[in-house]
Formats: sequence, structure tokens, C-alpha cells
Amino acid sequence: MALIMSQVHGKKVLLIDNDFQAAVTKFFEKHSYDALSMEEVLRNPILFAQDVIVPSGRWGLDIIPSNMNLVAAADDLITDKDGDQMGRIRHVLNQVEEDYDYCIIDCHPGVGIEVLNALAAAEDIIIPIKADKNALDGMEELDDIIQEIRPYNEKLESVRCLVTMYTKDIDVIKGEEALRNSKYDVFNTHIRHSKKVTAWTYESGQSLLETTPRSAATRDYKNLVLEYMGGRG
Repeated sequence: MALIMSQVHGKKVLLIDNDFQAAVTKFFEKHSYDALSMEEVLRNPILFAQDVIVPSGRWGLDIIPSNMNLVAAADDLITDKDGDQMGRIRHVLNQVEEDYDYCIIDCHPGVGIEVLNALAAAEDIIIPIKADKNALDGMEELDDIIQEIRPYNEKLESVRCLVTMYTKDIDVIKGEEALRNSKYDVFNTHIRHSKKVTAWTYESGQSLLETTPRSAATRDYKNLVLEYMGGRG
């Protein structure tokens, strides 16, 4: 989404890698234990945002990188009873909100304090869901967590599910139908699964826009961005 927003639509985008596995950071070849990263965002409540933001080197997109030190920083933040535990990411974003059209925070599937910080800073939450017979598993618990976060986040406007890994398998079709018939908001766009696209992206170190611009998955992501931006302006 971030690359499509910046490259196709000319938007200024900040992409935050809020995942200790640092897939986003590694994709942009910014992985390091010497440079400032999300570790400092969680550890330093008065961090100057520009100290941790780095150019991605592609399409005018900026990132806040990550590494495994995020794990220890999150553990330490849990025990920090004196500071604002839920406002570390929001503190950084408040400093640069006039500099970017969009900020995307990429999180891992867990609900650690680093993810709670992201939820407390977000205006919109997108929940990727693999559509199958278990599509609704865990959604009620996640929805409860989001509702508990709302008092910390007055800017939160929408929570929407995104169906990913879509195929024409009967379980997938039924899973998507169940999700769309549930109480949860779901994007009209779904992302079709492609083993070839996934392999090419990781092997080449390039985005879908570069490796497979006409693939179904690339078209789906473009449609997703249009659908999202249509709601956000």
C-alpha cells in the first residue's frame, strides 16, 4: 500500500516497521543495529522524530526501521510505570503529521505493547485476514482489545478487515462470505493469492509494481489503495 500510494499516487508516505522481524526494513536494505530504530521510539518518550526517520531510497518513501531490539524495548516499556506507555508512537507521529499524507504502521500479528501503541496512534485500523472456515476466529478478542484502546485514541475513525490469500477454494469462499455477513466492516477489495508473486518479490528484492505489475495481486492492491483513499481523501 505504501509503495502504491507514493509511486502511483504521488503521496508522501511514512512507513513504520513495528515488527521485530523487520521484513519492511530488510526489504529496503536499512537493517542495522547501529542506527536508531523502533527501539528508540519505545524507549525514549521525548525522542525527536527526525532522528529515527530515514529515506527508504525509493519513490520518496520514508521509513522508521526496526530490528530484534524492539523485543527488549517492548518488555522494558511494560515495566515503565512512570511514563506514557501507550503514547510512544503517537508522540513521534504528532511531530510529523504535517509532513506526510499518510503513515502506515506495519505490525506483527500479536498484541504486545508495541502493537497497542500503534492502535493508540492510528486513525484507521486494517486487519488482514486469511479467508477460510476459521476466518472469524480471534476477531471478537481483537475487537475487544480495540474497544479498550479507544479511550487512549480519540482520532480512531475506522476498523476494517481485509481478506487476503484469496483463492476459489470452497472454504475460502465460505470464509469470506461469513466475514462479510458478520458485524465487522470489510473492504470490498480482496487480495488474491499467488505463490509466484510472493516468490518473485522476496527473491528479487523488488515490489509487486516492479516485478509483476499486471498480476492479479498487484491489481488488487491498487484497487485496495483506491478504495481506502476514496474513504480518506
